[in-house]
Amino acid sequence: MIPSTGKIDRLLVELRPRLQCANFFISFPRKFVDIESTTIELATDRITIVMKGERERYEIRTGDYFQLHTQTLSSLVIKNRYICFRVNTNESVFGSERLTTGQEMPGSDQHEETFRFACNVQPGQRYRVLCSNCAGPLQQSADPAGDPDISFQRVLELPSEQLDTDDWFCHRHDHQPSEGAPEPCHGRQQGEPSSQLATKFEPQPGDLFYGTFYALLHRTVLQRVHVRNDRFVYCKRCLQYLGSTRKNRSSVKLWYENIRFQPSERSAIPLSLFRTDDALELFHHLVRKTVREFNFVTHLGLPPSIKLLFELRRPGMQGDVFYLLMQIMDCQLSVFRAKQKRTGSGSSESCSDDVDDCRADGKEDLAENVALERVDLKKIEHQDEANHDDDEGDDDDDVFINNSYRKHTIKLERHRAMKLMYQYEKYDDQPLFVFWREDSNVVNLELSEPMFSAAIRYLDANSSYVPECYRVNLGFSMSYLDIQ
Repeated sequence: MIPSTGKIDRLLVELRPRLQCANFFISFPRKFVDIESTTIELATDRITIVMKGERERYEIRTGDYFQLHTQTLSSLVIKNRYICFRVNTNESVFGSERLTTGQEMPGSDQHEETFRFACNVQPGQRYRVLCSNCAGPLQQSADPAGDPDISFQRVLELPSEQLDTDDWFCHRHDHQPSEGAPEPCHGRQQGEPSSQLATKFEPQPGDLFYGTFYALLHRTVLQRVHVRNDRFVYCKRCLQYLGSTRKNRSSVKLWYENIRFQPSERSAIPLSLFRTDDALELFHHLVRKTVREFNFVTHLGLPPSIKLLFELRRPGMQGDVFYLLMQIMDCQLSVFRAKQKRTGSGSSESCSDDVDDCRADGKEDLAENVALERVDLKKIEHQDEANHDDDEGDDDDDVFINNSYRKHTIKLERHRAMKLMYQYEKYDDQPLFVFWREDSNVVNLELSEPMFSAAIRYLDANSSYVPECYRVNLGFSMSYLDIQ
């Protein structure tokens, strides 16, 4: 008998209300070529998968969210470790239907969602800018006995880089300060005319501008840094890569992971730029913010037609550039996964933690299996003395063995996700990359290496929910990005 696994690796259900159907993608740890047979049983509120030889019975309950039409299973694919199929969710025929919008989904916010990050740095307070690796200060005080602190007069979030900078009027410096207004802490650079400030959008020594993954500071704020190749900025103490200078600009772009802000109280803990330091969460925010700003049809509930090009530039003489191409196929997709059960820090991430295992039934089955094995051994030892005409009793034992399955009940949990196609590779002057870079409809964004790596790991992990025959097309892979 094949050893029992009792696990489902991954489970994903796509619900399509407009098509009145649901697509199921289920993966198991064992290949189906090693399993004697598999049966799929449909009910209006559940799907049951029975594996003969594995002695496992999986019951996936869908009745809390949608009903199934039991005579409409189609597109069945059983390959390698995957079972994929489609079932209609209408009761009998396609008739009237009630479609739900994103605001009506469970757990969604009825109010307009704002895509802004709260910054830890507050204007008017004094901070010391530190390297996140060695905690060494990146500033140098003019007074040897003084502290290298700085007070930012303005802390402003940057609008999207795809917008016209002429519209960034709230960040500009072409106005004269009103009488009695405080001047920036370091003043203007010597020799910099006021007319130059009117034509350039640059942070001044008393400004801190921040995006969703970086901060812009004036170059004169940082003294204890080392600049290589007139571009790459490193910490002078530990040589950690901090960011880069901007060509023909007086500002420095620092990645949020590489800097910390120490409040004037030395006992205070150094702060990250944002109140969250999770690279993956920032990537989620960035994608959602970009899709919302640059595709107005998403407000109408229509599928977006937006392409994102993420760029990673590694420092060094080689100047390696990596690209992540992402095309959003559906930005408001209802997906269901196996509901996670909190079992402890040592539990695995497979669906074995998600199933409601009937432990009592399992113990009874185990006892029955042991008893049956002992009976079989006794038959082998006394086969010469056994009555070969008693075939009816043997048939009863076989039927009893085949009908004793270990039952697993799997509950679903609803999520909202973006369905997308993605591809990542090192830039090698390929026609596809050139075409995306020159396309004015493609949004181009630069990421830090930790954010780029976290995004790739996340997309690769979610891509494995779907078998290769469905997820790969012309070098692109399909994946899902959770948005709720």
